[in-house]
Amino acid sequence: MRTAIVGVGNLLMRDDGVGVHVAHELSDRPLPGPVEVIDAGTSAEAAFALGSVERVIVVDAAALGGSPGTVYRLTADDALAAEGLRTCHDLGLVGTLRAAAGPDAPEILVLGVEPKEIGWGVGLSWEVAAAVSKVIELVNAELKGAQCF
Repeated sequence: MRTAIVGVGNLLMRDDGVGVHVAHELSDRPLPGPVEVIDAGTSAEAAFALGSVERVIVVDAAALGGSPGTVYRLTADDALAAEGLRTCHDLGLVGTLRAAAGPDAPEILVLGVEPKEIGWGVGLSWEVAAAVSKVIELVNAELKGAQCF
């Protein structure tokens, strides 16, 4: 299954950049299967660069009220319907992916990380930085077809 991993976030806004940090880490590693890693930054326009993928794994900061560094696994439907869910980008990428692909929309999975600090600054809080390795493990498991949650 051809998969795109899309890291979303702003590296100048502390924990908001977690998706981009994960994308950069994954770009330097061998991944199972046909995989494209995309640093989408804060732009939903990345949805139009995906081509013909069958699955998209979006990684972003997601404030669901848990402890900083908590990792969430959400389907696109879960993410769009989650009352109170706040990603720093309001899941604009998920909606754009669905709209761009129409009835042939790829399977969309969101791996969200509970942020601690969203504000001007560079670098992740230690809690979110520690979650990066867990997100990478989960991405690898998803690529291999394992269910981790």
